[in-house]
Amino acid sequence: MRGASSRRRAVLLAGAALAVSVTVAACGGSGSSGSSGSSTSASGGSQPSKTIKVGAALFGPKNDKSFNQAAYEGMLAATKQNPSLKLTSVLENRNNAQSATDAVQTLAPVNKVFVGVSQTFGPVFDAVASTFPDDYFIDIAGYTRQFHKNVTGFANDWGAPAYVGGVIAAHLTKSNVIGYVGGAEIEPTTDGAHGFEAGAKSVKPNIKVLTNIVGDFNDVAKAKAATSAMLDDDADVIFPFLDAGIAGAYAAGNASGKNPAMFKLTIPDCSAYPNMVGTELVNNTAATSRMLQAYANGTLKSGAVFLDLQEPALQTLELCPKYEKNAAIAKVTKDTIAAINSGKVKLPKNAMNPRPNYPYQEGFNGKVIDPSSGG
Repeated sequence: MRGASSRRRAVLLAGAALAVSVTVAACGGSGSSGSSGSSTSASGGSQPSKTIKVGAALFGPKNDKSFNQAAYEGMLAATKQNPSLKLTSVLENRNNAQSATDAVQTLAPVNKVFVGVSQTFGPVFDAVASTFPDDYFIDIAGYTRQFHKNVTGFANDWGAPAYVGGVIAAHLTKSNVIGYVGGAEIEPTTDGAHGFEAGAKSVKPNIKVLTNIVGDFNDVAKAKAATSAMLDDDADVIFPFLDAGIAGAYAAGNASGKNPAMFKLTIPDCSAYPNMVGTELVNNTAATSRMLQAYANGTLKSGAVFLDLQEPALQTLELCPKYEKNAAIAKVTKDTIAAINSGKVKLPKNAMNPRPNYPYQEGFNGKVIDPSSGG
């Protein structure tokens, strides 16, 4: 994937420093082990400064100019903002349960905090959290199915901005055929696919939505082949749900001579492709930094926090300038986001993370939902 602009990186890093002292997710437990070894207690009182060693594992490479790199840069931002945090090791390409488990077994014994970047780590943390009761686990883009007092998950609903992308695609297409090229077949990918299709069909029920999950976020050749096939089948708008592999989608679009409209994932870079519509913006930099700093400050709570479109600095569908200047597209984008946030538009269940049976928080600053109380 092509590199993001320096301006955008500055915005992401600035966002990482905002509101880090807020409660990230409130649950039925009395709190987290985050106050252990932290430089500031939850009540704000000064404590002796101690080094908090942090180990991390990424689903893909840390230089993918997308999902993994954004989270890695959030870790660096957190250590810069809070010197008590020390990032000791970052393991890359931990993209299945076994390699993710191996990463935990390697890093948990020598670190206080383990950050897993991917939905893949949720089930792993369910299995190992009790084995390391004195450690703390943070899942970026995932969460556990059971409650653990030493785990916090941040799970963004990837299908929400993808739904907006589908609405936009339905307004842009002239052939009435659009395409979605997904990476690894995990819940974020399939949630995005369902959201994209649902958004498009909300505008044009008979629109043809081509979907190909290629099995890898970073395989350029597979992405190019899948995109080329869709263009051959008359798709004129493509949503690549990819990291570094998106370069293959761009190459296919350029080689076709058709200049199909395309979207990007995670980090905006409107210059990467000549007909870029916008980005499913997921600010992993800010989210990762916020959670690590909350842990260091003693304010991180056990459980899970879910995010759709209610906090645009962290997740939204952001248009590129070319399409932002298109009054009709800008309006439908704004109106669709507002309709989702107001509840006027209900996202399909298969485009969202299933909520757990323990108390969780909707948005970093949102209300706590307690399933046991029916609210």
